[in-house]
Amino acid sequence: MSTVTGSVNLKTGPAKVEMKLRQRSAFAVQHIMAAARFSRMCGEIESAYEDQPLGNFFDTQIGAVSATVMLATASIESNINEYLCEPEQVFPNLSGESPHSLVRLLEQKSILEKYQAVLSFRGVAEYPAGESPYQDVDALIKLRNALVHFKPEWHDEQELHRKIEGRLKGRFEINPAIGGNGVFFPQQCMSYGCTRWAVNTSLTFMKDFSKRSGLPYRFEKFSSHINPEVA
Repeated sequence: MSTVTGSVNLKTGPAKVEMKLRQRSAFAVQHIMAAARFSRMCGEIESAYEDQPLGNFFDTQIGAVSATVMLATASIESNINEYLCEPEQVFPNLSGESPHSLVRLLEQKSILEKYQAVLSFRGVAEYPAGESPYQDVDALIKLRNALVHFKPEWHDEQELHRKIEGRLKGRFEINPAIGGNGVFFPQQCMSYGCTRWAVNTSLTFMKDFSKRSGLPYRFEKFSSHINPEVA
């Protein structure tokens, strides 16, 4: 998704007007479309190997789940950064250099801290940290972090992985090929259910944020491409 501003050269007699063409790409939509594609891939694999013993297909599923989780989270982060690229529109109550100064201060903040700050500076109540949809996104980010910064643990001596299980268990269906065998993270949760939850959590949060903040929701016209459901 790109934003283009015009540029032409106009000559009228001795006068000449010059304008520059500028383009800026945005990736929040691209990330969530890719996440939905990987989700559908995961679902197709799960359906194709239904009732079959665990095999090499599970490695492909792990890749699809990991990609979905990372891309869905990347969409949430890109979305807030794209808003902050237009500080005067996001913070209309601030003047002069203040909007740009605020954006610079927010650059090192976490994803959810940026969303909360935008709400606050727009005069809107922040998300309650212990409620949906904030809590769901926080769980998704923690899953993304656990995958990106993966630390192996013995399955019978889990500590960090047990914490991830506590945040995620019950939010989605586990992988039927694993069933009750193995551990929740990083085995049972490598499922189509997890990918659907990741995509829908991202979209639900970004749509809710748009409604709360009064900022535009950019995903509506891409609805056919961001559906994680298998046809």
